[in-house]
Amino acid sequence: MARQATLKNNGSPASINGVIDGIGELGNNVFTLATLQARLAAIDLREMAERSMPAVVSVALLIPLAFAGFVALLFGLAYWLSAAFQLPLSASLAIVGAVSLVLTALLAFYAWKRFSASLVTFRRSREELDRNIAWLGTIVKQSGR
Repeated sequence: MARQATLKNNGSPASINGVIDGIGELGNNVFTLATLQARLAAIDLREMAERSMPAVVSVALLIPLAFAGFVALLFGLAYWLSAAFQLPLSASLAIVGAVSLVLTALLAFYAWKRFSASLVTFRRSREELDRNIAWLGTIVKQSGR
């Protein structure tokens, strides 16, 4: 209790009201900033969803096509390689399987690049939040003087 800070009133209720008004104004500003920040994040989330939709659709179509279409095509290609080059069927199946895995990896890389590019929109919200936090820190520091 001996080390507790005390507010010197100097007999004027106006100074206490000024402090209370300043705290209320700061609280109002912080609430307004939080509301605006939430709105910006919602807009960025909507924009990210719109930008990433082609990548999501690509992945959704890539999976069934990779399993259904490649199976028939790859078996046909393996049988053709076996007959055309006098290879054992197992060797032609291994060659065709390896090539198909490389193509699948390339398509997955393309889809990942498209999806990761759509996440750039959150940079704007993060930068705005950093500016708001810096502003709030400046206000708090200056109000303590």
